[in-house]
Amino acid sequence: MHSPDPMTASEKLYQLIQNFSENQITEVLHFAEFLHQKQLPSPQPQVIPPGTLTGLRGIAKQSEPAPSDQELQTDYTNYLTQKYQ
Repeated sequence: MHSPDPMTASEKLYQLIQNFSENQITEVLHFAEFLHQKQLPSPQPQVIPPGTLTGLRGIAKQSEPAPSDQELQTDYTNYLTQKYQ
């Protein structure tokens, strides 16, 4: 006597979810999408070609010491006062 072919995992899953609520099916779908995302190759970090930043080196470097908090507050207050007069 010949036994029936076993069901594939896809067939078993399809049969199983036939009696699920829409919310349960949505959960299964979200999980399947999660598993699918894990399979995708992760994006490679973008490499900046050597020399690209060479022209920017030192652009923000200050020749004098950094201003104090009080100096920054005074400068900002003056800036706002001039801007909104």
